[in-house]
Amino acid sequence: MELKDILKMLNKRRTEIGLFVLCGGFLGLAVSFLPGKFKTELSYFVGRIADKPSAEFFTYEGYYAQQTAQSYTNTAVALLESQDLKRAVLNELQLPVTDNNIRKLSKSYRVAKNGPQVITLTVTDYNYDKSINTFTVISKKFLIASEKVSTGSDENISVSPLADSPVIRQEQRPFFYFVAGGLLFGLAFSLLKIALKEYLK
Repeated sequence: MELKDILKMLNKRRTEIGLFVLCGGFLGLAVSFLPGKFKTELSYFVGRIADKPSAEFFTYEGYYAQQTAQSYTNTAVALLESQDLKRAVLNELQLPVTDNNIRKLSKSYRVAKNGPQVITLTVTDYNYDKSINTFTVISKKFLIASEKVSTGSDENISVSPLADSPVIRQEQRPFFYFVAGGLLFGLAFSLLKIALKEYLK
């Protein structure tokens, strides 16, 4: 089939294509108004106390403490993402420790290293109370695990939250992107439908 034939066929069905595009746009608009997930977020600072406090601007002990804390930050991130911590969280939440529940828990939170000594924990869920509860348990188990590790290796290392309570917000769905995506989906669906119909003739 030549290009002019394709354009002619599409022109004949422009009403059908337009209808699908409009339906896709309205679908995207409707989805954009659905409530978004609740995000519970808090950052932690990983530090180390210098062995010998000094009034000098720069000391070897202070530099060593900073370097050690920066290295331990990677360990703290690994602790938050470890299977052992996830199992402990599921036990605390009174959920069965299964592969499926571990995968669900892994998808519900994200760990980001925002600086050499700063990590951020973000828990997302459509339920407000569940988001806070899951975050509280993860944070609690993480701080306990961090203290246990530092006690066995370097007692001067500490992990402390940067705020007394986490920030909780509900994500807003981008109106424009959902509508544009719906329009494109409607267009793609209508063209696919026409192509299949012509192919099966």
